[in-house]
Amino acid sequence: MRRVQILGAGECGLPLAHQLRRGGTSVTLVTDRNAEAILSGSVTSTQVKFPTTLDLESQAGLGVWDATAPEIKGIRFTMAIDRNPVAGWTGRLSRPARSVDQRTVFARRLADFVAAGGDLEITDLPLPELDRRTADYDLTIVTRASRELAACFPADPAWDVATGPQRRLAVFYLDGVQPDADNMGTYVSLPGYGEVISYPGLTGPPGQERPCEMLLFEALPAGGLDVFGPHGSATERWRQAAHLLNRYLPAALADRYRSAEVTDSGATLVGAVTPTMRQPVGTLPSGAPVLGGGDVVCRMDPGGAQGANNAVHCAFHYSEAILSNTSGLYDRAWMESTAQPWLTAIAHPAARWTMAMLDPPPAMQALMLAAQEDAVLANALADTFAQPANMSEFSAGAQPDNHGERNARTAVS
Repeated sequence: MRRVQILGAGECGLPLAHQLRRGGTSVTLVTDRNAEAILSGSVTSTQVKFPTTLDLESQAGLGVWDATAPEIKGIRFTMAIDRNPVAGWTGRLSRPARSVDQRTVFARRLADFVAAGGDLEITDLPLPELDRRTADYDLTIVTRASRELAACFPADPAWDVATGPQRRLAVFYLDGVQPDADNMGTYVSLPGYGEVISYPGLTGPPGQERPCEMLLFEALPAGGLDVFGPHGSATERWRQAAHLLNRYLPAALADRYRSAEVTDSGATLVGAVTPTMRQPVGTLPSGAPVLGGGDVVCRMDPGGAQGANNAVHCAFHYSEAILSNTSGLYDRAWMESTAQPWLTAIAHPAARWTMAMLDPPPAMQALMLAAQEDAVLANALADTFAQPANMSEFSAGAQPDNHGERNARTAVS
């Protein structure tokens, strides 16, 4: 029986572990927190899962919240200056998206993995110990990495990404928000300040889930939205956030949050993401190769709503390749060939799309404006969130060329 070690129990590591175990593989899942610690901690991110991702989870028996998580039926885009809407459109997704608090998801999937006989280790595995124990497994997959371990994965020289965060982030999970009348997610562009993104979701311990609203501030560094520090309670942070909504959003949008309050003491998160594109095969100090997945290889700002989808697709690409490998050989060449289809079809288009969303090139700006008068175009633009690779169908100038990753940053600036 093949033996696989997976580091990280998130959107990539957990479905990968479940799929391999169901396929008859001996799986050791290594993470630093158990289900109880996850549930009692802070929110980990925002996440929207689009239909192809939800389909993968459902087909694998992981679609626990298919019938209970609120539908996100589309995107309501607004550009506002001095609280006045100056442009906007509403686009419907071909099929609804959904969002579930990752604390809920990870806790449930960890418990299910253990209940099904999976081998779970709760430990913060140092690099020397990881290096030593890779010899005990046929394959080691890294889906979450410390800075020291991440350094074992070289930067991808084909990509010229920003060297620092493009946005400062603040996340809030809220009760008491007035729902959008059409179950749309909202995307508010505030030129010179950043973006405010909001959509319905589900939160709470497994078995006690309830609807909520998930709100993300994407602040240009040192701008008017960049006010959140690392300290302060969830209630104090929400007080700051409510002030920003009233100051920058059009009144009709800000009014939706007038009675809102945080869902729990861990319902906020502040920080920033430096975009990272790494090669998918890392080399440990001993020379042993390890396969990287999810954010370890392709980490993006959450404003493009691609991270969770990218990670889930990675898990299913990898599990299929592992289960179909009859040779039992998991060398460097196999790892590189296994990662490439995911990178080409999912990760790289998602990265280009996210970069373009944060700093739209002229062609993309023109499409956004044209969508105000063209409902078909508005729907198609909404669906590019679900299928970023489709953006090339609109205009070659709306995203970097598929073969020109090295110029990706300048192409969208």
